[in-house]
Amino acid sequence: MNLKLVKSLAEIINNLTPEEKQLLGKMINLIQDNNQPENQSWHEFIENTYGSIQDETFVRHYQGNFE
Repeated sequence: MNLKLVKSLAEIINNLTPEEKQLLGKMINLIQDNNQPENQSWHEFIENTYGSIQDETFVRHYQGNFE
C-alpha cells in the first residue's frame, strides 16, 4: 500500500464539498468493491498521475457552487 498516495487522496477528498463527495462516490463506486475491473482504470490514473505536479504553489482554486 502506498501510504503517501492514500494520505494525499484523503487530503483531497476532505477538501471536497459534500456535493463533490457525493459525485465522487458515484463515479468510483465507494460503496462497492473498488477492485472490480471497471474501476481499475481510475486506480491506474491516480497511480500514474500522483505527484506529477512538482510546483508547491499549485493549489485548487475555488470552483464556485456546484449545481
